Amino acid sequence: MCDCDPKVGQLLHARREVLKYGGLALAGTFANQAIWPLNAHATGPANPRRTARYCIFIEMGGAISPMDTWDFKQTRWTPPDLDMVQVSPEVALSRALFPNYEQWVDKVAFVRSMRAPELIHFNGQYHTQTGRALNVALAREIPAFGSVISYELDGERRESDTFPTYVSTYLTRARAGSIGAGFLPTRFSGLDLDPTTVFEAFGGNVEGSQRVLDERFRLLNQLAETSAAERASLGRKADDYRAYYDAAYDLLTDPRWPKLFAASAEDRERYGEDEFGLGCVLARNLIEADAGTRFVYIYDGDKWDHHAGIFDRSRRWNHYTTCPRLDRGFAALLADLGARPGSEPGTTLLDETLIVVASEFGRTPDMNPVMGRDHYREAYTTMFAGAGVAGGRVVGRTNEDGSAVVDPGWKHAGQPFMDNTVATIYSALGIDWRKAVHNTPSGREYLYVDSVSLGGSEMMFDDEIAEIFA
Repeated sequence: MCDCDPKVGQLLHARREVLKYGGLALAGTFANQAIWPLNAHATGPANPRRTARYCIFIEMGGAISPMDTWDFKQTRWTPPDLDMVQVSPEVALSRALFPNYEQWVDKVAFVRSMRAPELIHFNGQYHTQTGRALNVALAREIPAFGSVISYELDGERRESDTFPTYVSTYLTRARAGSIGAGFLPTRFSGLDLDPTTVFEAFGGNVEGSQRVLDERFRLLNQLAETSAAERASLGRKADDYRAYYDAAYDLLTDPRWPKLFAASAEDRERYGEDEFGLGCVLARNLIEADAGTRFVYIYDGDKWDHHAGIFDRSRRWNHYTTCPRLDRGFAALLADLGARPGSEPGTTLLDETLIVVASEFGRTPDMNPVMGRDHYREAYTTMFAGAGVAGGRVVGRTNEDGSAVVDPGWKHAGQPFMDNTVATIYSALGIDWRKAVHNTPSGREYLYVDSVSLGGSEMMFDDEIAEIFA
């Protein structure tokens, strides 16, 4: 029973609801067969560029339409009110869709030659989170690439770091859910925060809440001591949960934690007050706090899946509503990171943060009978910014309607996949993307970037997309 007042009790309940998502990710891992230490080594030459200390990955669930936005093609379906601007010989953008484009267009690079093996959201979102195609037989042991980042950067954590290395926002709402740590120890799981609830759950200062938290943790420790023998019989899983609760307590008692949920009225106006805008505020605050978080995964719902009425203003979700949301939050995020000092003199947090904006696949070049665009894998666009990315650069080129790639734009003959985006993130963070782990639970070698994960059906290269960097 809670001996606190109802307001404190409601706050603690809200906080439990938020933190239980970390427990769900923990329960979904391969904890009983987690491997440690890893038997890993490089499988080939790689030279990680280490231009980034942090990375923010934004997934537009459902998939943006490249030919209407970042790889614009004038066709008979193009609405007359897009108010197009020719920004450069290779880039045209719509003022109606991206009213803040001038704030960010010179800071980003577009890779227009991306290819996706999947045409189903679940499989595509799984691939986006893990950097490899779904293999049902091995799915439980495959970690999210955010967990691989957490493992690789674990040795760089300081004693003062209490925030998880890997944090995501709204990812438990994705069709594939939040992928856990797989065969990695569970401490490398990500902590998922729901931006629609966490600001209220953790942002307020309710008198008595800390006292109740301390008392409950004392009772938990006392109970653990009296049941030590029974817990030992449960094996590694009990230890993992105990470590999770210890980490949660350290997190909640860190004075930097409540500051993470500070969002002023101006922030909400500039970023937006929905799960995407507030997710970007969380990402900014996490990086500015410098309290241990190095990778943030922002999930923007499934609002981009426009199979009908992609430019129908009478619908709640169409490109006239989704694109300005992205434009608003993205512009504010780049502006704030670019205005905050980095760790080295003369640098900013944007100089130290790789930002990637991607979706699971593209959209069909032809409109369907209900004026929407369906799933398409032959070509789509991913956007990069920060951490040494060459602003204004365009990698790859498609034909007149965006239906096919005519020039991949990088040093390989085939098109890049999401796997290569992950390799690029690893490289920027200083991680050898050509590593392999040999002592997996299944005995099958786990490659950080698996050039054979598509089953031989596609030509793929285990390489970073080096051409986006200056």
